[in-house]
Amino acid sequence: MHITTEIRGTAATLTPRGDIDYQHLDQLRATVQQLPTSVTDVSWDLRDAPFVDVAGLHLLSTPSDPRRGTSLANLQPQHRRLLTIACELFPDADFDRYLSGSGAHQAA
Repeated sequence: MHITTEIRGTAATLTPRGDIDYQHLDQLRATVQQLPTSVTDVSWDLRDAPFVDVAGLHLLSTPSDPRRGTSLANLQPQHRRLLTIACELFPDADFDRYLSGSGAHQAA
């Protein structure tokens, strides 16, 4: 998996290329951990991630700096379905914020 990191001010956009699964979970987490402490907003751009399994939910549930917000962009139908199911199964996990956030726009 290749992950592009773009930092603009206090915001970072991370764009993984490839499937988000357990094989890549440690690499994805490490990418977030390596961001400068000045980054307070992280956006995962999923346009080049054709498939996300439960590892993606684990990534979103990984405790991080409480001052750092996380959002998703360019959700594909499969990503939305996974999040919708997660919302139904784990209503207290707050996965719905990734479906309703302003950055959760669908890929064109």
